Amino acid sequence: MAEDTYTSIKDIEAEAEKIIEEAKAAAKATTERARAEAKEILASDIAVDDTSELEKEIVTQAEEEARRKIEEAERRAAKLKKSSADQVEGIVNEIVGYMKGV
Repeated sequence: MAEDTYTSIKDIEAEAEKIIEEAKAAAKATTERARAEAKEILASDIAVDDTSELEKEIVTQAEEEARRKIEEAERRAAKLKKSSADQVEGIVNEIVGYMKGV
């Protein structure tokens, strides 16, 4: 029973880590797309002053989106970890109750 719980907790933690890694990868891809878009804009015939501001805006938006994705993934991971901690607590209480003869 305790071994099953340990495996379950490991699975939950692995899933949480997977979610965070996926969010980081998505954030990196978003930032890279924004940089590529900014380079494309720089290569076009837009005035240099306009381009610089547009590039900054695109990169800022991409960084904000990346930050939001990472924060959401961290929230989901924290929720999974809390769930596993609650499960462990419940099982420990059951074991203690069993040992006391309750």
